[in-house]
Amino acid sequence: MNNKTLIASLALVAGIAGISPIVQAAETSSSTSVQSPTGNRALKVNDRAPDIYQRSEKAITDWKHKGLKAPEPQAQWVQIDDKYVMVMITNGTIVEIQPVVR
Repeated sequence: MNNKTLIASLALVAGIAGISPIVQAAETSSSTSVQSPTGNRALKVNDRAPDIYQRSEKAITDWKHKGLKAPEPQAQWVQIDDKYVMVMITNGTIVEIQPVVR
């Protein structure tokens, strides 16, 4: 190898190494957690959602139009930030989390 090829190869490797951490840090849209609107923690399946999301006025009634499956018995779909969350009406347990499709 001559010096120009060696320098070009090293520059290419250094460039790729610098980009790699940035690419790895990107969050995917299929994340299975949602930020709690009433606290600083991420809500996950089987966590308890804030009480307000158990109320009927928060329910998404056109869930089928939004591409969501039918809610389980005693559950309803609600929207928390950029996620659809199926919440049990009886105890507030999160059953499923889906991203909002835009």
